[in-house]
Amino acid sequence: FINVYEPKYETAGKFWPIVHNSMIFSLVLMHAIAVGIFTIKKLSTASTLIFPLPVLTLLFNEYCRKRFLPNFIAYPAEVLIKKDREDQDDATIAEFFDSLAITYRHPAFLAVHHSGTGDSLNRPLLSSPET
Repeated sequence: FINVYEPKYETAGKFWPIVHNSMIFSLVLMHAIAVGIFTIKKLSTASTLIFPLPVLTLLFNEYCRKRFLPNFIAYPAEVLIKKDREDQDDATIAEFFDSLAITYRHPAFLAVHHSGTGDSLNRPLLSSPET
């Protein structure tokens, strides 16, 4: 516990889009270098097979931007506050909260039904398969 690193700042995930963009740029640059090397080595088949890779990489980048970038822009607390304000105007939310309280009951809180016989004190917890 002596050498524990405590971060002095919190980025709240703002660094990940920068890392993603750097990785995509590096991949496209790697593809361009590979095409150049294959062309210099006169490997025309390998050179032509690499051409779809930058296109697929850029398509993957667009998918990630549409799918994941909004998660890094909007903070979850802001989204929840907005949802709470919308729920204040909803008339059915009171019914929802009433049903929510009784919807799930943990099995530990359910009533236990014991048999009326006093035999349960003498009977073992695990019975043998023969009985």
